[in-house]
Amino acid sequence: MPVIELSHISKRFGKFVAVNDLSFSVEQGEFFGFIGPNGAGKSTTMNMMLNFIKRSGGEISLLGKSVPQHDLDVKKRIGYVPSDVRFYPQLRVQDLIRYTLDFHHMEGDQAEIDRYFELFQIDRKKKFGDLSLGNKKKVALVCALIHHPELIIMDEPTNGLDPLMHARLFRVLKEKQEQGATIFLSSHNLKEVEDYCSKVAFIRSGQLVGVEDLSQVNKKTKIVTLKGSKLPLDEMKAIGATCTKKEEHEARFLYEGGLPQLFSTLSNLSTDLEDVTVANRDLEEQFMSMYERQEGERL
Repeated sequence: MPVIELSHISKRFGKFVAVNDLSFSVEQGEFFGFIGPNGAGKSTTMNMMLNFIKRSGGEISLLGKSVPQHDLDVKKRIGYVPSDVRFYPQLRVQDLIRYTLDFHHMEGDQAEIDRYFELFQIDRKKKFGDLSLGNKKKVALVCALIHHPELIIMDEPTNGLDPLMHARLFRVLKEKQEQGATIFLSSHNLKEVEDYCSKVAFIRSGQLVGVEDLSQVNKKTKIVTLKGSKLPLDEMKAIGATCTKKEEHEARFLYEGGLPQLFSTLSNLSTDLEDVTVANRDLEEQFMSMYERQEGERL
């Protein structure tokens, strides 16, 4: 049973359609990425998932329960990190953690609480309003993790974190995943999505562009860049390569075939070919390719 299941959800603000007929699912134990340009509808989608805003249509299920019918029960089993962290500014950090545990009807393990304060270097006696942006984000992370959630939903969780805290956060998240938690990560940092997520959903203008299994796609897909006065476009197409970028003396292809076939084809060409580069496909290349292809289809 999927931990997250979105079925044809939509959200309209007057005449503006922020999310349009969006459907995908996330399985238990996955580290799932959710990416797209600014204004794509990512935060709106997460706000509908958590019932912070009402959807205009479609169905949402979290942890096997319909939202919002089982809203309170579901939220007690979820950890959430918003992109914009806001708590009562006069409350001390240690009180915020205690209130979080009270909401989840948990006493909390003091040793574990101390571990989080030490791990993220948080001054527990400081008032929340006196903290820097990065320290506010760290408090939100502890609040999201301290109650051992089954599902962790994060919207730009590393914004404001230094490299050390970034590394520590993902170490904790991998531990949570190994313990059975499902992690849903929205981030503009494509490198961290590529490093930690096994699957990723691409969204643009409120619509799903695609869902990719990174463990499979990155292994089989190569980026082939050719430079020369005469580019073998027809020959590359004949072996199944897809041209994603074409300039006067340079072309870039996505290729999923065998390397022996590629090199055999290129070796039979004339000396007009000056340079050949073959590299693994990274998430940024995949991201740009999907959006460029969609833009071309619109035109």
